[in-house]
Amino acid sequence: MHSTRSGRAGRVADIAEAVLYLARAGFVTGQVLTVDGGMTRKMIYVE
Repeated sequence: MHSTRSGRAGRVADIAEAVLYLARAGFVTGQVLTVDGGMTRKMIYVE
């Protein structure tokens, strides 16, 4: 199992889907979208 919370390594398609979402979301402005498979949460919180 990989070290991300999603249990797998990220793929180019994961980033592309996030970019596509932001490009299509006409009412979303000024947001930070973290696409890291849960790695940020894993680094901050001890389980």
